[in-house]
Amino acid sequence: MTLGTLLPTASATGVSDLAALGTAVGGAEPVVLQTAVGGSQLVVLLALAGLLLAAGLSLVVVYKLFEGYRRNGTGPMLVLAVGLALLVTGPIFLRLAFANLLDVSPAARSLATTASELLGLAAILYAIYEP
Repeated sequence: MTLGTLLPTASATGVSDLAALGTAVGGAEPVVLQTAVGGSQLVVLLALAGLLLAAGLSLVVVYKLFEGYRRNGTGPMLVLAVGLALLVTGPIFLRLAFANLLDVSPAARSLATTASELLGLAAILYAIYEP
């Protein structure tokens, strides 16, 4: 089997014929259409688990800050909670959503996550320096 038989071919309408690739090539064995890119599957799973753990821990800290705000009623505590959420949790979920759910360019993804981080830092600075 050659590489040319594994690649999709364009039909007369310009649409790739992927249906034949998903089942078999010329009656031969099935062709895998998806593979893990970027390393072994174990490394990918460990990286995803670390990312989700970081998001979960940041949500716990944000929740504790929000509880402190509700208990004491201090505005800076709420601003600090929002700032931490924008700085840590927001970019994690934006990266996951943009990479898996939405068709967003890498430049737009980077711009959105950087904007979230900058807004989070600004909110934290506001909470610290509010008179």
